[in-house]
This record gives sequence, structure tokens and C-alpha cells, in this order.
Amino acid sequence: MRNALRRVAFVGDLELSVTEALRALGCRVERIDGTSVVAVARDLMCIRPAVVHARSAHLKVGLVARLLNVPLVVQAGRGDVNAITARAARVAERTLCATVSLREALVEQGAPPSTTSVMRGLLDEKTDLSGGGIFPPMLDTRMRWVVSAAPCDGPDRGHADLLLAFLSLARTRPRLQLLIAGSGATARALLAQADQAGMRSRVVIHPLSLDQLAGVFTRAAAVVAPSRTANHPDPIPEALALGAPVVATAVGQHTGWIREGRTGFLVPPRAPAALATRLAQVVDDPELARRVGAAARKAATELTNPQLLALELTRCWAAVSRPAPTPFTGLYLPEPPRALRV
Repeated sequence: MRNALRRVAFVGDLELSVTEALRALGCRVERIDGTSVVAVARDLMCIRPAVVHARSAHLKVGLVARLLNVPLVVQAGRGDVNAITARAARVAERTLCATVSLREALVEQGAPPSTTSVMRGLLDEKTDLSGGGIFPPMLDTRMRWVVSAAPCDGPDRGHADLLLAFLSLARTRPRLQLLIAGSGATARALLAQADQAGMRSRVVIHPLSLDQLAGVFTRAAAVVAPSRTANHPDPIPEALALGAPVVATAVGQHTGWIREGRTGFLVPPRAPAALATRLAQVVDDPELARRVGAAARKAATELTNPQLLALELTRCWAAVSRPAPTPFTGLYLPEPPRALRV
């Protein structure tokens, strides 16, 4: 790691504690000016870094990094969900987001899904978990809400399994409501199924904005990630960091994000009966839900420790950096063969 990463050019602000932890790991972080293309080019040619990490001025840095053939890592925040950041992400080796919902929003803007990833250590409670938006139906304190963490945009999200699990619980729990984010054909099919079961008034399917997610997760009796496959990430990190009790299927990154019985609960995919059993336990035992939610929030906070974040950053930079070129030692030209004497 020390040989692969000597210098990293950083555009934006980086906490001093993280900088010191990076130095202990062998990374020398040099802060450069991102106010103009000329300033970025001047600093990069002077420093000659192994990687340039852009927390701001993404497009300017991306343009210069592409011209100078320097690997680029883009770090996007809540205020960077736009076409400009998505364009910079298309020329970057890696784009880092603190939350899954932010990643999905960037992908919708045109960022490549294959290189856009989530680094939970970057989570900032004041910016990534803030939101003043309110979903009006959840203001009714008489109701208790089961919330789907994933948008309703395809059958692999597992909302059909969640609906079956909810229907088995709702008949004996009249205050229980189900909220699924999204719209479209899949949403209409789920509403038709709820209507046939006589539960149309208990199921709400409506689009949610990034600004509303924090309020929805904090007011939820349970947050569910019912995905059937690992191809569609769910905004589970946000729910865990907000202290919501989470029930998720044991697929993909869910098993790494959740410690069974401590920070959340895992159930098999495509198993509505198992999901209903675990949901009933969480909904009927508020003390269990509070305890698990508090442990999830604490675990999410621990990931933002400067030493852990520095380790994640060095691994990311080492993965995208290129080996240093071999020093030029001169050109060897063999002597021409001498003519044979007769």
C-alpha cells in the first residue's frame, strides 16, 4: 500500500483527523485548488499524484485528469445530484456516495452503475441524513407504518412478497399501514392485489423524494428490504444510521450491513411467511425495535471513525491507481554485424 500510493491530490475539504490517519497508512494527501481548470492542471503537473480525489469541482477536475491521464475518484454529496456530476462520474474510475439513495439518484442522472458505489464511512449525519420533507399520511400518530426501503420499479425488488406478508399481519392489527415508494405498472399491480384482498385503504404506494426519506424512516415501525436478488441495492444504510428497525432479505450487501439480531434482522428471499413472522415480532415488540434500532445507529456511527474511513479510502485509491512508469535509462542500439573476411 505504501509503495502504490505516494501522493493523492484532493480537491475540497478533508478533516484533519482523516488526513493524519491517511498519513499513518502511507498516503500523503495534497490539497489543490479547484477554482479553475488552469489551477487544477498546474497543481496536478506539479504534484504528479497517483490519484486525484474530487469532492468538489467535479467536471473541471475530471477534464484535467482525463487530459493528464490521472486516475480520478469523485465523491458526491446531497448537493451534487445533477447532470454535471453524472458527466464527471462517466470519466472517473470510481464515484463514491455515502448513501444508496444518493447513488440511485446519480445513476438516474446518468452516472455509470458499475463504477458508482457506496462508502458508508463517508456518511455525514448533518447533510446525508437531514431532510425537512414530510410525507403527510405519516403525521397521523394513530397509525403504525411498515415502510419498504426500495422503490417499486420491478418484480425483483420483492414487493409482492412484502405485500403478502403485510396482508397476513394487517387483519389482526388494524392500525398497521404499508408504504411503498414508487409508481408505474408494478405499483398498479400491487394495488390491484391489495384491492382484491380488501386492503386497498391500508396500502399506500407513492413516490418519495430524497428530502422525505429521513422523516419516513424515523417514523416507521419497521423498514423492510424485501429484494429477491443482489442486483438492486436498497437504502438500508440510511435506515440503519437513522436508528430504524430493519428487516431485510439475506441477499447481496444486506448480509454485510446487518448483524442478525443485533442491528437488524435477516430473512430468506422469496419467503413471505418468514418475512411475516419476523415483521410481527418487530411490530409487536416496540422495546425490541428500539433496542435494535439504537444498536444499528451506533454501528453506523462507528464506521465514520477516521481510522476506518482512511483505510477504506486507501483501498479505493489503490484499486484505481496505476503503477508508476519505469524510469528511462537510455536507448540501447545493438552494433551491426561485422562483415566476414574472405
